[in-house]
Amino acid sequence: MSLQSTSEGTSPKTWAIIVWALYLLSGLTGITAIVGLIIAYMKRGELAGTPFESHMTYAIRTFWLGVLGVVLGIILSFILIGFLVLILVAIWMIYRMVRGLVCALDGRAITNPQSYL
Repeated sequence: MSLQSTSEGTSPKTWAIIVWALYLLSGLTGITAIVGLIIAYMKRGELAGTPFESHMTYAIRTFWLGVLGVVLGIILSFILIGFLVLILVAIWMIYRMVRGLVCALDGRAITNPQSYL
């Protein structure tokens, strides 16, 4: 597991922090998570073999599972339970983003990046 810089000179840790920061900023901007998702897809292969590969996988899953949860919440909002689903999805996403950022700042991999928590 290497912490060396990638071919562009940016460290794997820095890429993970950037992705999580973009995800967290999406709460204010609504769009930066898409940029973070693109970076995660582009860097996942390049970061293979580092602890930060798991961050890219976790970030990608966070995005798509979050989208699925929001769509489900919107559909269910017509029967009023959707608002609860949307609140729970927001809490779940914030938890995953903060967990990812803390692990990235500590230089640790995400344990079991395929998990739902």
